[in-house]
Amino acid sequence: MTTVSRAVAGPADDISVGPGLSSAPARRRRGTLRRIVTQWGPAVPFLIAAGGILAAAAFWLIRTSFSGPDGGWTLQAWQDIFAQQITRAAMVRSLGLSAVVATLCLVLGSVLAYLVSGLARRGRTAAQALLNVAANFGGASLAIAMVSTLGAVGFVRLLLQDRFGYALGFDLYSFWGVVVTYMYFILPLYVLLVLPAMSVLRAEWWDAVQAAGGTRWHYWRHVGLPVLCPFLLAGWVLTFAWSLGQFSVPYALLGDTSATSLITTRLGNFLFSATGGSNRFERAAALAVFLMVISALALVLYRLMANRMLARLENLR
Repeated sequence: MTTVSRAVAGPADDISVGPGLSSAPARRRRGTLRRIVTQWGPAVPFLIAAGGILAAAAFWLIRTSFSGPDGGWTLQAWQDIFAQQITRAAMVRSLGLSAVVATLCLVLGSVLAYLVSGLARRGRTAAQALLNVAANFGGASLAIAMVSTLGAVGFVRLLLQDRFGYALGFDLYSFWGVVVTYMYFILPLYVLLVLPAMSVLRAEWWDAVQAAGGTRWHYWRHVGLPVLCPFLLAGWVLTFAWSLGQFSVPYALLGDTSATSLITTRLGNFLFSATGGSNRFERAAALAVFLMVISALALVLYRLMANRMLARLENLR
């Protein structure tokens, strides 16, 4: 009986504790760990350095914005930036400027991206090269170029006045002057952002609309714009956040006055004139945190739209 029991139980025991089967999960875990280390290992130093610097800077700004003269916690800096008329006006002006620039990019840039996507291969390559050059031409150098071209004694203004007797009524140092300056490098950036989305549109959709007796209006109203809407709105959000964080262009063009101040230029004014006996440095930190919150909300909104974009692409396949 004992021999029979061992003979019956032996194979079962060998199957349950066999070396091949018992080590398979361990081998899979080792393979997964090896794959993770191989793929992410080279990026770990960069992630640690960049993440640590960004996280440390963000934490320091938040802590400084709530610091008082004695080092304790206080809301004085936040109360000051919202109580001061010039700072409140700078916030409203910055949000309005960014919204106008992003909306103009949405309207003009979407059309331009569609036209570029319809070019032949060489034409599209040349257009993308020009867009890349314009998108990377910003900062104080762009402000100087705009002043030299469209300023009070700019080349274009003097040329139109001396050669053609036409007085250009455009004021570069106004709200719309800043909008035009922003559009010079932000519009190409928007076009580059949404240009890949134009490949989602298919020629057979237009053929189907024509076969059903529809027009271009019906095509864009019921097919083109609904498909492109998440992509275009995502570009609007990124353009809005990009416009809001500009400092060198408006500061070099307008400086920081009660009539022209923006959030970024106001922040720079606090830093440039900060002294040991005032809380201007804390107010600058509060404005920086304010920009961080808006940027974080923009990224969250962009992420939600990106998820919609991915889901729509999956449905279109």
